[in-house]
Amino acid sequence: MRDTVLKPLGMTNSSYEQPLPREWATRTATGHYADGKAVPGRWHIYPEMAAAGLWTTASDLARFEIGIQQALTAKSNPVISQVMTREMLRKQKDDAGLGLFLKGEGKGLMFLHNGRDEGFDAAIVAFANTGQGAVIMINANDNSGVCNEIMEAIGKEYHWH
Repeated sequence: MRDTVLKPLGMTNSSYEQPLPREWATRTATGHYADGKAVPGRWHIYPEMAAAGLWTTASDLARFEIGIQQALTAKSNPVISQVMTREMLRKQKDDAGLGLFLKGEGKGLMFLHNGRDEGFDAAIVAFANTGQGAVIMINANDNSGVCNEIMEAIGKEYHWH
């Protein structure tokens, strides 16, 4: 993953290494439960690497979004072809593409994904054709919907709806 995806997309602050090396661990946030209590040991290490093993930053997730947008327009993407990107952004079943959820169509096509690990919530949203998008990461399992509220505020500011 590091050599095939992360490095080529410039995701230099991302890793699947478990446990994290000491120099990375000092830069990470402590996860928190919905009640505000810290996750024992600061975070949980998951055995399922593909689903829960990525350590990343909001900036690196934005680079992932930009990589998809650039591949779609054939500007550049060292990881994925324009043809495969179109497949990723085509509804395969219900509102899901390949690895992403989809909303809208044409110029308004958005790809999105959210996630939760013990103590952390994250959400990405990007418009496939306009270059706009956002990433939100918080170090809490927040059941209040704050990530959605933040994303809606960004969308309102940038006239996404």
